[in-house]
Amino acid sequence: MAKILATGDTWNNLRNFTEDEIGRITKNYGTPIGEGGFGEVFKGILDADYDLVAVKRYIRANLRKEFMEEVSIHSQISHKNVVKLIGYCIGESTLTLVTEYISKGNLDDMLHNSDTAISLDIRLGVAIGCAEALSYMHSMHLSSDSLICHGDIKPANILLNDNFTAKVSDFGLSRLLSGGITQYASKVIGSIDYMDPVYLHTGRLTPRNDAYSFGIVLLELVTRKRVKQGGMNLIGIFDCAKGKELRELFDASIANKNTMDILEEVVKLATECLRLDSQNRPQMYNVAKRLRMLKRDLKGRPENAYSQSILASHHAWHSIEKHDHAQLKKSFSFFKRNASNSKILSEFSNVRSFTVEELKEITENYSYLLGGGISGKFYKGTLDDNTAVVVRKFLSTDSKEAFINGGIVLSKIVHKNIVKLLGCCLEATAPVFIYEYAEKGSLVDILGSQEAFPLEVRIRIAIKTAETLQYLHSSATGIIGHGSVSASTILLDNNFRPKLTDFSGACKLIKDSGDNASQTVISNYLLEKVLCNDPSRFSSVLMNMESDVYRFGGVLLALISREISITSDELVVKFSEAYQTDNGGKAMFDRDITAEHDITALEEIGRLALKCTILNADEMVRRPTMKELAEQLRMIRRSWKEHTTGADSQVTETKGATAIMPMEPRLPNLMRHLFGYRRISASDPMRTC
Repeated sequence: MAKILATGDTWNNLRNFTEDEIGRITKNYGTPIGEGGFGEVFKGILDADYDLVAVKRYIRANLRKEFMEEVSIHSQISHKNVVKLIGYCIGESTLTLVTEYISKGNLDDMLHNSDTAISLDIRLGVAIGCAEALSYMHSMHLSSDSLICHGDIKPANILLNDNFTAKVSDFGLSRLLSGGITQYASKVIGSIDYMDPVYLHTGRLTPRNDAYSFGIVLLELVTRKRVKQGGMNLIGIFDCAKGKELRELFDASIANKNTMDILEEVVKLATECLRLDSQNRPQMYNVAKRLRMLKRDLKGRPENAYSQSILASHHAWHSIEKHDHAQLKKSFSFFKRNASNSKILSEFSNVRSFTVEELKEITENYSYLLGGGISGKFYKGTLDDNTAVVVRKFLSTDSKEAFINGGIVLSKIVHKNIVKLLGCCLEATAPVFIYEYAEKGSLVDILGSQEAFPLEVRIRIAIKTAETLQYLHSSATGIIGHGSVSASTILLDNNFRPKLTDFSGACKLIKDSGDNASQTVISNYLLEKVLCNDPSRFSSVLMNMESDVYRFGGVLLALISREISITSDELVVKFSEAYQTDNGGKAMFDRDITAEHDITALEEIGRLALKCTILNADEMVRRPTMKELAEQLRMIRRSWKEHTTGADSQVTETKGATAIMPMEPRLPNLMRHLFGYRRISASDPMRTC
């Protein structure tokens, strides 16, 4: 068994729950949604922001060693096709894990316990997502010569979100193979129907065990039959089946003359994964690559250099495998296609590099325009693994450096309320970025629509946005002034969860050196070191932090008024006049949220917003910091809840929200004394004199 990792940096990023908190989150384990070899899984609500989670409770308390190993391994994995681990609880009587909740359940239920129609295109996307996750795990620690073997790949451990994007889960049997050295398990544990017979008989742990299990998943995907059912064994049947008999094994809903060649190629790939000589099984990196080519062939898209022989022979694949084995330690560099951009691309973190042709495929030749302006246009697209994305195509080359710097900053930020940068393309004249897709669009879109928008949801958006800006202003990895906060740069997903976006205009990557005078990302230590000696060096980050507070005030006013027809500055003026006239802003509030019990909360939010927009230099010190704003908004919500639904309605409201936030540095009030400010325009209200 692999050595259990010490609690280190990866554990520090997880939330440590108490048993009482787990009980409240799950309502005393009231909604079971699954079970496995080690434990049961329950649906829960994380906090007052209604974030859905899955809570896995270990069945026996004496499995502490297995639990610690699962947390240690899962906490190291950050990949879009792996379920995100949020936290854990080590109690006297319970051991529990808290992960993100995945909406559509698992692949096993989807294939075998439902009548949901699933196209071949979607099924290939599911396979690609799972293969890419395994490829990542099998090579993610190559820099330290360590690999991760999942150990229990099966349809029940492949979850699906609303877009049918695969999320690999359940790392209870996973092992860290230190040094990449094959290990031997003293006790063979796993799902026998999906277990590699080499592991079953020898106890030998290698990443090739996962390849075997994945081969079975491929067979179930194309047949919609279980690998073993009654006296039938899919593996044996496919070994013998030919011609018409083979074709009849496929799921009739996806088998036709236009897809038969693709299905047969999937079976050939599965057969290679199922070889008893494990050393001759393909690596998951190449399995994913071949599946991507099959999907492109299915959709009739241009073939790449490898796909010309896709339906002809396997000789090319063997040569690819040899070539990729030599290149494996570089397989996650992503940025080899364009030598002239390699230096820039190396600054990005965990971001895939796309070619111009790949972008045309993803967007179907830019056929679905979401919107845009002078600087660029936004298109909806779909990655090979069914992930919905937004492709931002910049139109101007004048600010190319600023766009790229903003992308570099965004690539290094991991936060649930900041839009995730998934990829980029620097081959074109102007850069192109690929982001996660937010289903509801921007806050401006919601404010301008006829969609119901309850006050509770608006306050939740305000709090989460404030907490996100607090994080940026006090991040352990650097202090970031966003500089472009507005209702149009706050996106919303299906659950109205805000996602802050548009880092392209204001942010730059910082270097810990003295030759960069205007940076917008700085370390706490570096800031304190030079602030008194050379404050002008960081004028831009200080200015952006002040601008963030000012602009957030405008967002608050837009939220409570639902007014988007005038500028933020004009809205500030109107609210100021309303409060001066009758000591309240009731005339400005959106009529849909002006029930009697809502007025007090709205009045307080309005006053807080006007504090954010103070422009008089002598009174600037009264402006709250983002940390203070987040705290005061939570207090307003708590008071409002007590008057509407009772004091016990949200017991867990603030505990988790503040616990994970880094300590805020002592700079905001200090910088206001060191710098003078004056208003210059509506678009950039703050600047140093």
